[in-house]
Amino acid sequence: MALRRGQVTKFVESRWFSNTMFFVIMVNAVILGWATYGGSALPYLLIVERVIIGIFTIEMALKLYAWRGRFWKDPWNWFDFGVVVISLIPSTGPFAVLRILRVLRILRLITAVPQMRQIIGALFKAVPGMGTVIGLLLIVIYVSAILGQQMFGEDVPEFFGDLGTTLYTMFLLMTTENWPDVSDAVLEQHPNAWIFFVLYIVLTAFIMLNLVIGVIVTAMEQEYSEGRWEEDQELELVQHNEVIAKLDALTTQVQYLQSRIQSQDRDSLVDHSVPPAAPSANSTHGVPPFSSTESPGPETESREVD
Repeated sequence: MALRRGQVTKFVESRWFSNTMFFVIMVNAVILGWATYGGSALPYLLIVERVIIGIFTIEMALKLYAWRGRFWKDPWNWFDFGVVVISLIPSTGPFAVLRILRVLRILRLITAVPQMRQIIGALFKAVPGMGTVIGLLLIVIYVSAILGQQMFGEDVPEFFGDLGTTLYTMFLLMTTENWPDVSDAVLEQHPNAWIFFVLYIVLTAFIMLNLVIGVIVTAMEQEYSEGRWEEDQELELVQHNEVIAKLDALTTQVQYLQSRIQSQDRDSLVDHSVPPAAPSANSTHGVPPFSSTESPGPETESREVD
């Protein structure tokens, strides 16, 4: 059973399986768009759609079997599981409204492409910083709307008649969409109103929105850097293990050499501690002993005659 689960895991995590599911998601997106035209091909499109839903169901079953509890640790797996479950709910009766949610299956492209997941992850991480900038932007818009309504409300009510209309006008000015129409209508009654419009557009369209973009870009860089940091940590761990292995080998060699040197030193000490053999009495100074068989000298003979 463990071997089978391992084979399924390898199958699910293979690259060609991911590419196949990416192709199926693309086909599903084309079918959903094609179905909006209706026509005689609609029944066949519905059949293909059911086949695709079956493929998605098999994919979820294989992943659940292969990954088990690890499947629920990834938020993207939760998203895929929810999309597949919604696809399995009958689109008739009280659940007919869920038929609209079929379009969510196209969003599975995000989970199929790692780069898209990285971008979405960076956007979520940018929400705290981006929320602060957006809050500041809303304050500027609200204050400007009150000022605009008080200054231009009586003369140009079609753009500054009340707070709601003025807020909508401020939004149009921020997007620089048809803002000359608003400014021309106001400048006819208030020639110096250009100062208000220039300051507001520069502050909102060029400064605040660029701050929002800067926060998002910073979050994306951090997301990318974290991925690179993890890769660097893995590479450093491999290199560290290699260095430690080499140091262990060198340590073993040094210990072997030290043991050899110590054994040689002990042998030399033993050789110097043994005394040399004592010479015999007959071999003192290298003079051979006197032999009795040799003939006596002249002095000996004369002593004997006397």
